[in-house]
Amino acid sequence: MIEPAGTENWRGLRLANAYRLLLTLALTAAALTDRGPAVFGQADASLFMLTAWAYLFLAMAFEWLLELRILPFRPQAHLHTAGDLACLMLIAHASGGPEGPIALALVITVGIAAVLHGGRAAIGYAAGGVLLVLGEAIYASWTQADANHLTNSGFLGAALLLITVLVIAFERRAALWEHQSHAREREVRYLSELALRVMEQTDNGIIVSDPDGRIEYINAAARQMLGEHEAANETVDLRLPDLHTGVYDALRAWHAGSGGQQHDLDQPRRLRAQFHPIETALGPRTLIVLLDLSAEDERVRRDKLAALGRLIASIAHEVRNPLSSIHQAAELLPESETTAEREQLTEIITRHSDRINRLVEDVLGASRAPVVHIQEVDMIDWLAQFAERRRAAWQTAGEPFTIQLDAEMEHAPTRVDTTHLWQVMDNLCDNAERHGRPADGHLDIRLRVTAAAGQCWQIQICDNGPRIPPAERDALFEPFYTTHSQGTGLGLFVSRELAMANRGELTLVEPAGDAPGNCFRLCLPMAERAG
Repeated sequence: MIEPAGTENWRGLRLANAYRLLLTLALTAAALTDRGPAVFGQADASLFMLTAWAYLFLAMAFEWLLELRILPFRPQAHLHTAGDLACLMLIAHASGGPEGPIALALVITVGIAAVLHGGRAAIGYAAGGVLLVLGEAIYASWTQADANHLTNSGFLGAALLLITVLVIAFERRAALWEHQSHAREREVRYLSELALRVMEQTDNGIIVSDPDGRIEYINAAARQMLGEHEAANETVDLRLPDLHTGVYDALRAWHAGSGGQQHDLDQPRRLRAQFHPIETALGPRTLIVLLDLSAEDERVRRDKLAALGRLIASIAHEVRNPLSSIHQAAELLPESETTAEREQLTEIITRHSDRINRLVEDVLGASRAPVVHIQEVDMIDWLAQFAERRRAAWQTAGEPFTIQLDAEMEHAPTRVDTTHLWQVMDNLCDNAERHGRPADGHLDIRLRVTAAAGQCWQIQICDNGPRIPPAERDALFEPFYTTHSQGTGLGLFVSRELAMANRGELTLVEPAGDAPGNCFRLCLPMAERAG
């Protein structure tokens, strides 16, 4: 009967009129038989008889209006409530005041008005009922010697207001509960439809089966993988043994504990079946996920061919220029007349041949998996020796370069292949020499060692040269990517591979604050962690 305020509660109006018909029949029977409560009609029996019959005919007229719906809901609801208050107050007047069952009938009427109207209209009818009750009490106190009319009427008025407030509060709470229930229902329906749509659109096969192998759901991808071509929603009497005996045997073995959670199949194509238990209201079920390994193999093959094509294109691009120089020098060599010319052409051939040989060595080194010989070293001492040797080589060559080491701790034990570590640090410093020189030519490399929260040592190698453009940062660690005419583009790629082989990581990071230059961060595990 309770619905949100503002809605057309026709069902509640019909129930209220059914109660009204029963009440008027009881009042009419009491008036005819004179066997009702003694309070009925004790002040004016004729008025009580007339009002009871009028109330009955009014209830019947309301039922007729409800059947025909001649009036809209709101006018009919107001008409019902006004008729109830008027008839009940006439009955109360004929019975000497609103007491006993008449007071209870008034409380019920005001409560029904609160349900049907809600809000200010319900409060208005409650206030009107209170005024009518107090007016009847004042009239009875003038005409009768009973001094309890005002007190009883005050309690009845308070009850009318209280029941109205309680019903309105309950009606709002019920409306809120109903709204939340509808919202949850819509959300569950949406998530169910979304999950079904995702399962239908996914490339993986999805099957839901009971322990006996009866299929309750199967998507189109699973049907295609298993060679079933019927409509995707036809799962009536579809059983897994009839669809694919290999998947069913693997499912039974998994249930029995003698099989693994995944099983590879070769017919009708290379598949991998994964089994996941799920608990439902209907009992245990199994979610079977089918992965098409043949499609994965094809993707791997295409990726390998694409990678091979890029490798060949990069090598051809790197070899073309030195081969062209060698070819031109070889053509000019027989025509050279002086020893100086022949030495110059020979030097060109030798230099470009060395470049091609270095490219081949780098490619071979990048293609081979690095062999790691772990040693426990102190990073602080090792970096100090590396910085000292690099500084001595620059002084010998007359280069205005400097290198500094800054560490937060005295010792930083780690387990690493020192040959690999030397190659990584050499590559990073060589890159700084080629690309990280500032405008004045005074290169300054800073090495900083810190301890990270992830139980690893962080070595930052920073220079003071121009920043790497954002567009080039993502391609720095790609093979054969270089901006230098003499570079092969494999230095950073090989360095990252060596760092990963030693359970480390090499990344490009932003320098702290507004400091110029670029920073590479090499992370290596601590000795106790590495062990």
